[in-house]
Amino acid sequence: MGKRMTEQHQQACPCKSGKTYQQCCLPFHDNSAKPETCELLMRSRFSAFVLQLGAYLFTTYDSGFRGSLTVEQLSEKTMDWINLQIIATESLEKTGFVEFKAWYIENDRLGCHHERSNFVKKGDQWLYCDGTFYPEEKSGKIARNGICPCGSGKKYKRCCAL
Repeated sequence: MGKRMTEQHQQACPCKSGKTYQQCCLPFHDNSAKPETCELLMRSRFSAFVLQLGAYLFTTYDSGFRGSLTVEQLSEKTMDWINLQIIATESLEKTGFVEFKAWYIENDRLGCHHERSNFVKKGDQWLYCDGTFYPEEKSGKIARNGICPCGSGKKYKRCCAL
């Protein structure tokens, strides 16, 4: 394994779990482990969007819901995902959901994708099905002196709002 790849594995995981990528989402991405909960699958899918791992996104998408999506489409970079905030989660025996906010930068503008994702467990594999999407104007509003959702720890008005 090259030095650059090793350094990437030791960096913080894109899903913001507080673990390194190697300790968190890499085992799911390289198929050496499977997420045990729908929240872990959600986190690994967010990281896959950040890293443009279309094949992983494709195989963790329930075939009955992905329609005509392709690995190539799922690999395209459409925006810079910067932070993941889990709001609520529930994993039952065969179904579950995760409500989350995924913050991104697109065209130099901060945005928020707010969704309640539905998951199903088939065999030992959690799969993403579909979700309810909430309007950005309600979910993406940041208070005037609020902390920036990018994770910098700075006030929004002194960070991504500039």
